[in-house]
Amino acid sequence: MSSVHVRVRVAGEHYAVPVEGVLEVAELGDVTPVPGAPRSVLGVRNLRGQLITVVDLATLFGLEDDGPRGRIVVTEDGDRGAGLAVQSILDVTALPEPTEAAESEYLRGAVLADGELIGIVNLGVALDAVARERSPR
Repeated sequence: MSSVHVRVRVAGEHYAVPVEGVLEVAELGDVTPVPGAPRSVLGVRNLRGQLITVVDLATLFGLEDDGPRGRIVVTEDGDRGAGLAVQSILDVTALPEPTEAAESEYLRGAVLADGELIGIVNLGVALDAVARERSPR
């Protein structure tokens, strides 16, 4: 796994998504709500002819809303994908392996970098959760 990550701000906190799971970063754009969708799913967006499910990362993580979402990180892990709505993109940078444990199943751990505690997103688990929420019961 690469040490390069896309660092993002979600609910005022810093998180990082491994770059090998990121297809691109885009503006949030026009998101169409989907009736009956789980709370974490903002809706769908047409991105150059491809329909993308847009997931509010703050809601998925159970965090309090802390301002508007402005960007999406378009991700893919195997045959699953989603646009993760975030407040902003901070940078793309190399980070060390997580040194701190994380209580959230959505995180591989955390690392202290540039004076900030950064949660390392476990993309597979996050996309699995979205798929479970979307599945009919």
